[in-house]
Amino acid sequence: MASRSSLVVNARVHLSGSRGRSAVITNNVEYVATREGADKSATVDDLKRYELAERMGLIGYCAERPGSTALFDQNGAVQLRTARKELEKADGAIATVVLSVRRDEACELDLACKEDWQRFCRRNLAPALAEAMGIPESSVRWVAAEHENHPNSKHAHVIAWSSDGSFDSLMARNRLDRARNALTDAALAPALAAEYEARDLARSRAVDAVRQIPADEIGVTLPADGRISYAHLRRWHPDVAKAVDVAIAEAGSRHPEIKGASAAYSKSVERCAGLKGLESVARDRYVNNAMQELRARQGNALLRVIAPDRTTDPERELMRSARPDGGPATERKRMKPLIGEVRACVTGEDLEGAREAVRELRPIPERCLRSCPSYALSMAKAPVAVSRALTKALAFATENPRGKKDLSDEVGQKAERALARALAAAASAAIRGDTAGIVLDPAKTIVKGMIL
Repeated sequence: MASRSSLVVNARVHLSGSRGRSAVITNNVEYVATREGADKSATVDDLKRYELAERMGLIGYCAERPGSTALFDQNGAVQLRTARKELEKADGAIATVVLSVRRDEACELDLACKEDWQRFCRRNLAPALAEAMGIPESSVRWVAAEHENHPNSKHAHVIAWSSDGSFDSLMARNRLDRARNALTDAALAPALAAEYEARDLARSRAVDAVRQIPADEIGVTLPADGRISYAHLRRWHPDVAKAVDVAIAEAGSRHPEIKGASAAYSKSVERCAGLKGLESVARDRYVNNAMQELRARQGNALLRVIAPDRTTDPERELMRSARPDGGPATERKRMKPLIGEVRACVTGEDLEGAREAVRELRPIPERCLRSCPSYALSMAKAPVAVSRALTKALAFATENPRGKKDLSDEVGQKAERALARALAAAASAAIRGDTAGIVLDPAKTIVKGMIL
């Protein structure tokens, strides 16, 4: 089971003029690219990047035809001779980094194959390396390769340097620790999302179990009039709210399903706190808030059993109906490849900027998309039309949230969807040459954001 120790990050710096630096250029880069177990397979991401560049007449955008090399960088496949030539021209220090995960946890972390490693590196390496090296993210240059030669782990070798020679010192311990934590957070995101689902399921079961308590087993006397809800009782009738808590606890001793579901929820909350890296006061606050939410939900469920005529009816489960051609499910399917591109290419810093914009209900900055291939290709084809389309799409990306925010809500997911819709608008505008094509034609095919 994944934990904060699942991703191991080992880094070493070879200073300018040292033997180690020369060895990286002459031997290490060749070892990374050609070692037995280095995966040279062509990934879907790289093939689509290459195909898009070819169609747009920007074939130089991708370095080499995918499948001919194990090395890759932020933009695509990289030949060994190209990487070595860049390293020979580079000034300053060179860092070698190894990222590894246990083989039995690779699937849980979405790091099971070369394509997974590529997406992880392209999304997270640049900001993490910039932090560790103490240089601007725009100056970071790296190449990597995924190796499959170890029986117990999967790992990727990374060689990093600065494009302008500004990195020429050892990595400070505090900077390296921050970079490790950022990479660990990114690696654990899939496991955390899965645990959120498990937590929510356990919470629903715990609340449903309370709804099944027979009314004659509950010895709680409610106020004669006024609003009946757990939050209202806690504020205006704390003795009654305490009696509700006691009644739920007593029911848990008589009904094992209540106690079991509540224990499963508590265990899942603890695991979420561990995956998030919370400690001491922050961890206690997170766990206490989650358990208070469960008590409130169970309290409201018990009140509906006691006085159904004085409480709001629970939400009825919506009946399934035929899925329309242009409904939400179709839109999600259409946006899936675009969201994949956003997750693979948008840097952590830019994604955080998009999150902040969503939180503050303001337009997302266009710079958040500049690391996406579809953005670059669209701007190369029709910069004016694409800029207008992006301005409009990103302005509509922040709407007021509806309802109470749940603990499992992630503003980053909304930011990713907003960026994906903006890429779709840019692609449509680039193809048509105007801003009228923000709504995609269902007859068209989306390949990494471009309409073909």
